[in-house]
Amino acid sequence: MITCGFCSKRAVAHSPYLHAYLCKDHFISYYEERVKLTIKKFNLIKPGDRVAVAVSGGKDSLTMLYLLTKFSGNMKYELFAITIDEGIKGYSDVRVMNLKKNAGKMGIELYVTSFKEEIGMSLDEATEVLKKRGFEYKPCTVCGVFRRYLMNKTARELGATKLATGHNLDDEAQVFLMNALRGALPNIIREGLITEYALHEKMVPRIKPLYFIPEKETLIYSKLIGLDVFLEAECPYVIYSMRHPLRHWLNKLEWKTPYTKYKVIATKELILSLLRDKRGREHIGTCKVCGEPSSTYICKTCFYKGYLGIKI
Repeated sequence: MITCGFCSKRAVAHSPYLHAYLCKDHFISYYEERVKLTIKKFNLIKPGDRVAVAVSGGKDSLTMLYLLTKFSGNMKYELFAITIDEGIKGYSDVRVMNLKKNAGKMGIELYVTSFKEEIGMSLDEATEVLKKRGFEYKPCTVCGVFRRYLMNKTARELGATKLATGHNLDDEAQVFLMNALRGALPNIIREGLITEYALHEKMVPRIKPLYFIPEKETLIYSKLIGLDVFLEAECPYVIYSMRHPLRHWLNKLEWKTPYTKYKVIATKELILSLLRDKRGREHIGTCKVCGEPSSTYICKTCFYKGYLGIKI
């Protein structure tokens, strides 16, 4: 039996940072302290903040909601949760129902915003239009734009000073590589632990407390503390995403060459520091149609609404 490197109990996981095996209690403590250290070291949350937690129902966002709830008393900030109902039949409805149950158990208020009500079309309906137009734009691209738009708008309207998302180390490595392959330099510059680089009075700063945490460790943690994670199904539209094959490729590379994902993030942070030092902070403009933050004359949400035939 493999035992914990800090006691004689049975080990449940291995830590690449500590080069040691950890028992349940030590792994939970180790995981929580790393997230707490990230929040404190990078000043992600300050006393008096009102934090909106964007939750999907998966292991990462639920773990983040659980931890931010746990830390809120000592760190003196307010907390509430928001989720977006995309309108994917047999997926979104079950996911939202599971989220309501989890938020209720934690004593956290959950606000639900839907594509249908706010955008004018569900993702299922939007996908049918995209399909008829030859998938010039992928469902995941449109969904991502609408989700970010509604998360920021909803968080701001509910008085949030920070918007926490559950992006982990794997997510950040994948997004960085996708942006690099697309040559999307402005997107790379804006991404990071906290999105304070891009400034706009209507932009709620986004924070990522799980930024340095591998997806696998969050999975282990969520199981050890008994979170009721929504795992019944994967979004049916993920097959259209560029991220889907890239994620599998990166996982295979990580298996063959450990620490690859950390090296990708280290490269990203180095590039960010160099580019931001040269360019300074970016003042984002305002969409001439909806009045929300936009780096172009018309924001992506209004562009896609027009493309889909939704009145703007």
